[in-house]
Amino acid sequence: MAASDTTVLRREATAVAGHGSVGLFGATALVAGSMIGSGIYLLPASLGAVGSISILGWIAATAAALALAGMFAWLGIAAPAAKGLPGYVEAGLGRFFGVQTAVAYAATNWIGVSAIALAAAGAVGYLVPALAGPTPRLLLTLTSIWLGVGVCWFGPRAVARIEGLTLAVGLLPVMVAATVGWLAFHPAVFIASWNPRGLGLVSAAGSSALTAFWAFLGVECAAATAGVVRDPARNVPRATLVGVIAVAALYISACAVLMGILPAVALASSSAPFAQAAHATLGVGLATLIALCGLLRAQGCQTGWTLVTSETTRSGADAGVFPPLFRTRPGERVSAINLALAGGLMSLVAIATAGPTLGRQFGVLADVAVIFCLYAYILAGGSLLRLSGRLVPGRRLAARATALLAMGCSLALMASGKPFELAFGLVPVAAGAVLYLWLRRG
Repeated sequence: MAASDTTVLRREATAVAGHGSVGLFGATALVAGSMIGSGIYLLPASLGAVGSISILGWIAATAAALALAGMFAWLGIAAPAAKGLPGYVEAGLGRFFGVQTAVAYAATNWIGVSAIALAAAGAVGYLVPALAGPTPRLLLTLTSIWLGVGVCWFGPRAVARIEGLTLAVGLLPVMVAATVGWLAFHPAVFIASWNPRGLGLVSAAGSSALTAFWAFLGVECAAATAGVVRDPARNVPRATLVGVIAVAALYISACAVLMGILPAVALASSSAPFAQAAHATLGVGLATLIALCGLLRAQGCQTGWTLVTSETTRSGADAGVFPPLFRTRPGERVSAINLALAGGLMSLVAIATAGPTLGRQFGVLADVAVIFCLYAYILAGGSLLRLSGRLVPGRRLAARATALLAMGCSLALMASGKPFELAFGLVPVAAGAVLYLWLRRG
């Protein structure tokens, strides 16, 4: 799940705003930083079941991320006063769809953070094989969730420190795999694992693209950098393009290396793909180190996103799109009721999706989270179509074309989902409608 460092990113952006603006390089760093998270640690396991043909899915997911990033850059121009994704949608489509978006985005967070906690549990299971079974894995996932809630209780500063401490450490396995890992790459393994399930080209690319897009969730954060960028009309689109491509190159390279080291069957059943690949090439000592790095980053990322999830609910309540029970209370540093709600819902998600293999459970969580978020992105595209009327004629046409392209990519990704995953996608639609009617009556 991208945007793992949302809290840190916003803090850094605020600091930059107080000390002058940044140019293209700084803006590109902000964009890339908003999308690099811990979700990559288990994606190779989920994609391993499809095979190395899933590289085509990565390319499709990257194209969709670029279209969506362009859409949000236009939304930042058309609705500069809007706050967050629900604000963009409400500005163009009205309050009903603003509430729909808020519910879908909150649900994305609840499910996504459960997946990150699962990544932490997988790392522990690799380090202590006795804890790799389904029941211990579920208990470890729940422990990770509530550990994150406990840290958040101490406030944003504690969360920001953990995020900062674990960021560089956590990126080590990905960077090593994407660079020196090529020295251990075996083309024969990659080719033998190309399409183990015999899927059609479109089917394989589509299903893997939906899962791979998990890495790009949070691409809407790119437009948020406009306020601290010099010449934003020129630099934000360029930074967005370069940032998305850089992140995609890092992730695709890392996944391709693992698919050339571990056979598809071994990759699909792995609880810590990067550590297992290191074990096969570098020995148990470095494999243990990489597993520890993954564990620390996953827990740091999970903690940061727990706070973001809690604050999303609280800010939504303050804006009137969630019940008043969750509004900010005088003098509170963090919202106890929103943290408890987040922890409880994430625990329910972890229990409801528990499965025999870690890769399969992570794949289900990632796919459902992506579908929820894509629904919100489609609504944002619809909002841009209406808001584009505020732009000058030349820009209006470009904005509408971008919106239609982004909506088309989002629909194509959603269409590749499994029937039961798409059925889950109806939950925020129904919940948002009920919530809107309840708030309207109140």
